[in-house]
Amino acid sequence: MRPTHVAIIALLALSGCSSTTPNLEPLPGSLTYGETGATRKTIAAPGTMIQNRFRHEGAMVSEAYEVQPDHTYKLVRRDVVDTWPPN
Repeated sequence: MRPTHVAIIALLALSGCSSTTPNLEPLPGSLTYGETGATRKTIAAPGTMIQNRFRHEGAMVSEAYEVQPDHTYKLVRRDVVDTWPPN
């Protein structure tokens, strides 16, 4: 394979990567839903990941939060399963 092909493939692979996490808005059932500002605090160590699962509009939602240095939660990932329970 020619070096230009390798470079193009590498650029295409890296173009899908993102160094920033998109800002996810809390859904009803999220740990931070309805809160104004960062009011929820925890005693967990900064960097700890916290999981939350709940039903939203007939779908099962799984969220991951990261504990920030000020001990607030930051929503970093959300996975949605269309129906619950799965077949």
